[in-house]
Parts: sequence; C-alpha cells; structure tokens
Amino acid sequence: MKANKPKLDPPEVTEQQLAFSVRGKYAERFRQARQVEDDRPRVAIWAPLVDLEWNGKQVELFENTSIVPGSCYRGYEATEYHDFLSTEELKLCRETEHWLSVSQPVHYELSAAEAVNAFLIALWVIKPTFTHVPLRFVEMPQERTAVRLLDRMQWIEGHAAHGIATGDLTAVSEVLGPLRDVYLERRRLRSALTLTFRGCISKDWQVGFVCFSAAAEAMLTYAADRGVTNRLAMSYAKLTAAPEIIAASELFKRLYGIRSDIVHGRSYDRKLTERNLHELAEFADVLRKMWIAVLRSSDLRTQLEGDDEQRRQFFTRSTS
Repeated sequence: MKANKPKLDPPEVTEQQLAFSVRGKYAERFRQARQVEDDRPRVAIWAPLVDLEWNGKQVELFENTSIVPGSCYRGYEATEYHDFLSTEELKLCRETEHWLSVSQPVHYELSAAEAVNAFLIALWVIKPTFTHVPLRFVEMPQERTAVRLLDRMQWIEGHAAHGIATGDLTAVSEVLGPLRDVYLERRRLRSALTLTFRGCISKDWQVGFVCFSAAAEAMLTYAADRGVTNRLAMSYAKLTAAPEIIAASELFKRLYGIRSDIVHGRSYDRKLTERNLHELAEFADVLRKMWIAVLRSSDLRTQLEGDDEQRRQFFTRSTS
C-alpha cells in the first residue's frame, strides 16, 4: 500500500510529562489484551539512539520493544522527508549504529513519545550515557510522521559512561516494565518519575538539581512537620539499604542543603561550574539508587504509593 504524504510535525520540545505509560500489573494485562491488540492495525516507532556505545547488535527490551542495528530502518530516506530533514540529519540517521524499535497497536495507550522516553529514563537509571534521541519516526498503515526533538537527555562529563555492556541492557529490560507501570498508575511515584525526567533533560544545573531533589522528596516524604531534611535523609538511607546509614544520611543532607540554597536564592555566588556539576552528578546517583531499589521491588512500590500514614509506618518501622 502506498503511504499518504506524511504529516510532518513542526520541531517540538519534548513533552512536558514523561509521556509514557504502562498497564497496571503490566504483564498480566498484556496477556489479557494481547489477542485484541493483535487484531488491530499497528504502528512502528523508530528512534536513532545517537551515541549509544554498545558492541552488540540487537536485543529485546520489552514486548515489541527492541534495540536493532541501524540497517533495519531506512524510512528516513523516503522522498516525503526531503523537505523536513536536513543533510546533517540524514547523515546522522545513516551513521547511527543502533535504533530503538517499537511496534504497537494504533491508538495504543502508550504514545510514541512515551515509548521512547520510557527507554531513555530506564537507561539513565541503570547507567547514565551520552545516548540521546534527536528524531522520532512513526509509521502507520496510511501515513508517516517525523518529529524533531529539541529537548534531549543531558550528560555530565565524568559521570556519563563511554560504553555500555549487554548486561546493562539486560538490567534496563528488567526495570522498563515496572517503570512504565509506575507512570500509568498515576499515583505518587508518577510525580517523582516526571520530575526525574525533567531533571534529566534540563540544561541548567540549578533546574536539574531542584527537579532531582523534588523527585526524591516525592518518593520519601510522609509528613509536613519540622525536621524534614533529617527525616528524608534517614528514609533515603533505609530505602536504598545503605550499609552505612549515618554516612548515607549525611550525604543526602549535604546535597539537599544545596537544593535549599537554590530555592531560597542563596546559590547566586556558586560560580565554580565544575563543582556544581559534580554535586549535580552526586544527586543524580542518589536518585538513581532510589529508583533502582523501587523498580526492583514490588513491595517497595506498594508501600511508597500509599498515603502518608502508610509511608510513616513503613519508614519509621524501617528506621527503628
């Protein structure tokens, strides 16, 4: 079937929300819905994973979500895209070694943007890299769309890994489903996930720091009483099962204090760029440890999705 002339969206800023979803108890719902989904027309989503330094060729991350060799997709060479893609963008597409490939039903609850962002944040949780997605292609039975992404995952020199192993991608596949599930549940952890994503794409260290700290607070808070910093610090230490509770809580308090300087206007004289970025990377690692613990434990997710009283009982019981 000859495709209609593609609908070329104008350059967009990455969606304000994480824009990805999953079914609650994703695996079970997937099994129940599979027959219905298989009968629906499908959409193919393609995204070049620029600077993904991996020696492998292909790996399945989730149902119908894979990393594939760049040779698997050449849709960007269609004549319909000639007026949209620049020469540099075409060259980038041809030279990118790995692409993210997603196949799903049309009008699926997971949008194209959400599918791509889900992978990117899962990759960041397991290992920060230089990987980014500048373009996204969506092909449906009778139309094609191309989107240029201006907001991209940011990286910090010395913090981002120059290579990724197959084992890392296996770990990504293990957290991808729970991560998507958290987003679809639309409860407390979804706010933390959205704030995490906004911090990851921020080009300003102060914005990134505030987003990361807000995400941590969304995961750890259970009361509005005085002493919030100490309370959050101890909750962090217990959530991540830190072997040295005092050292972990002191690290959290030091980094959270920088957040206070920023939001209260006391960070104007922090002119040491290298130090600021180093501390931002430290907070990123703090938040990543939290997400790894949460995404690998259904019990932790259940506890953190509860109300303040349920959270209080969980954290005070853990810290006693």
